[in-house]
Amino acid sequence: MSSAPPAGPPWRRLYPHSQRFVREHVAPLWRWYLAGTIAVLLTNLLGVLVPIFMASALDKMRAGQTGAARDALWIAGIGVAVIGVRTLSRVWFFTPGRLAESELRERFFAHLLELQPDFYAGHPTGDLLSRVTSDVTFARALAGFALLQAANVVGSLVMGVGQMIRLSPMLTLAVAVPCVLAYSGVAWATPRLMAQQRIAQKQLGALADELLGTFQGVATVQAFCAEETFVRRLDARAADLRASNLQMTKLRVVAFPLLTVAGGVATWGLLALGGEAVQSGALTAGELAAFIALVAFIVMPLRMIGWLLPVFQRSEASLERIFLILDEPVERPDRGIGRPPPSHAPQIEVRGLRFAYPDAPAHPVLDGVSFTVAAGTTVGVYGSVGSGKSTLLRLLARLGNPPPGAVLVDGVDVRELDLDAWRRQVCLVAQTPFLFSESIEENIGFGAPRAAVEAAARDAALAVDLAALPAGLGTVVGERGIVLSGGQRQRVALARGLLRRGSVVLLDDVLSAVDHQTEAELLATLRARTDATRFIVSHRLSALTQADVVLVLDAGRLVDQGRHDALILRPGPYRDAWLAQAEPAAAEATA
Repeated sequence: MSSAPPAGPPWRRLYPHSQRFVREHVAPLWRWYLAGTIAVLLTNLLGVLVPIFMASALDKMRAGQTGAARDALWIAGIGVAVIGVRTLSRVWFFTPGRLAESELRERFFAHLLELQPDFYAGHPTGDLLSRVTSDVTFARALAGFALLQAANVVGSLVMGVGQMIRLSPMLTLAVAVPCVLAYSGVAWATPRLMAQQRIAQKQLGALADELLGTFQGVATVQAFCAEETFVRRLDARAADLRASNLQMTKLRVVAFPLLTVAGGVATWGLLALGGEAVQSGALTAGELAAFIALVAFIVMPLRMIGWLLPVFQRSEASLERIFLILDEPVERPDRGIGRPPPSHAPQIEVRGLRFAYPDAPAHPVLDGVSFTVAAGTTVGVYGSVGSGKSTLLRLLARLGNPPPGAVLVDGVDVRELDLDAWRRQVCLVAQTPFLFSESIEENIGFGAPRAAVEAAARDAALAVDLAALPAGLGTVVGERGIVLSGGQRQRVALARGLLRRGSVVLLDDVLSAVDHQTEAELLATLRARTDATRFIVSHRLSALTQADVVLVLDAGRLVDQGRHDALILRPGPYRDAWLAQAEPAAAEATA
């Protein structure tokens, strides 16, 4: 998790995450920023020379001297040079800003892929999308626009105020007093804006998650005529965000116009005191005109500070949300050990496995489960809803970390196996398969050769279905496979798993939406995989009749195990389920 803001000066307390972003992503690009800063300083140096030449020309004309035309040519030449140098300064600042943005996005995405699925249970997808899009965009604004303008503000004020002091310290003081008072008001508003900005960023994430969930479930929304309900929910989210933005706008309306007012007051004081200075001979008319031009020169940087502060605040709030995810620890107990997993069908042993999810630690999903299965066997897993079947398979695949010593693979704790290598050996087909909005071929193969994809599709009994689809393997399945039936989605996911020649096959109730003939074909294909240890979870006991051993779970406990023929002869949940399923099957066969 992100650490508490460090003690120290206000800027350090207010912007700790921005400082971290600069250290980790901006500082390595310092050559770009150095060139850009030199260009910005040169731009401002040329800018302050214009009033000097203007003063010289005015005084020469008033005195009837020659040389005013030469000063005018210098001013024109400076204007042309400023255009070129200013363009270079933007290129040299905006380019590294884009590079830092790209690097941060890639880092964020790579970290998300490393986090275990349990992390996503507590982080809505819409909120994560908001962080990787909107929040990273504000980080880019900091790395590009904000740093450019900050350099421009510093250069303008240092050079402009320096020339003003050289011309008249008294007039400079008259200009500075109202500006300092205005910045006191801005300093009061800044921390309040920061707090409100954090609230607004969270509300934006909640709004994005509401939109994403509605779009993903639009068919259900329409089927139940629930459009008005979802519109009201979205309106409520939008109203919260609107209220926060209005609150920030009120603070900005009160504080930031003070800078403009300060400029007006400074101009009034300048005219009042400057006129007397010219009459007394302390300043020439040209020098007063130059001083007025210098004040105009620094007014824009003063106003830019009013624009910059919200950018810094938004960037800080966004970076806080980004680093909160980047600092999320990756649960990889295998790091530092990383034993290679077996490449052959392994023996799986489970010893007193007790597991509870983080959001309900007092309610174990699995409690004291112990069993041993020989290498290369077919293991059936049966249990009622909520008995822990899916959780068992998730732990075997290490989509969650089991307790130490609870799951052994050929005698080695699964936590000590290199996670990436272990997952390459495991073929897990989930109960609710996820299909990408791509072609069937891409969903099965992820870039594998077409011949291998076609073989996997045949093994998953998809040949007839593919022949009926308009583009066969090239058929785009839509969001989450919406154009396919439930059985077709399951078999596409099964083909994806069969394509990988892993040493452990985990099937989580993937045969529930297929007919009995297709089920028999698929089971025959799976039994032929003697190079793998196979776990088949199923509510339909017909899929478990040929298993070498069946594990019976009830409320997280292993209450029985054995072959199908033995289990149906002794009282228990397995026998009860067999009798309940056999009667409809017999009636159907008779009909």
